[in-house]
Amino acid sequence: MLQDRVNELKSGILNIKGNKAYVTGFMSEEMLQLHLTKGPKNWSSMGLYDNEDLKFHNIKNNALFIVKKNGTEVGRYQYKPVFRDAIQYKDEDGKSLSLTINIRKSQYSAHYHLLTTKESLLFSDKDGLDSHLLEKFGVKYSY
Repeated sequence: MLQDRVNELKSGILNIKGNKAYVTGFMSEEMLQLHLTKGPKNWSSMGLYDNEDLKFHNIKNNALFIVKKNGTEVGRYQYKPVFRDAIQYKDEDGKSLSLTINIRKSQYSAHYHLLTTKESLLFSDKDGLDSHLLEKFGVKYSY
């Protein structure tokens, strides 16, 4: 349930306390930043969830998530789009296929996220993503 809520939000603060996650949701990164700098009560939602291991690479484009443990910040997650294209490639049987790829870059790490209609993959760096695109689809991009 927590993962679904994180994926729905446009930005948020997650404060993990024991086995619970206190979630404060915002309508945008800008509203979250305003909350942090000026302290207004401008959140759009608040909720309490059972804590679970989260994957942040499927959050919405430009959504900012700040993760805290017992009130202390332990991580920030945000992915911004850097590339989108429709590619033509051949599958293992030699059949020609078309696929739209979306590439997003983490703003707080070296990670890249590849999203297609068939897969959602996280790469630890650009070289890993480039190798995957070349090996699987036979394409090389500059982004």
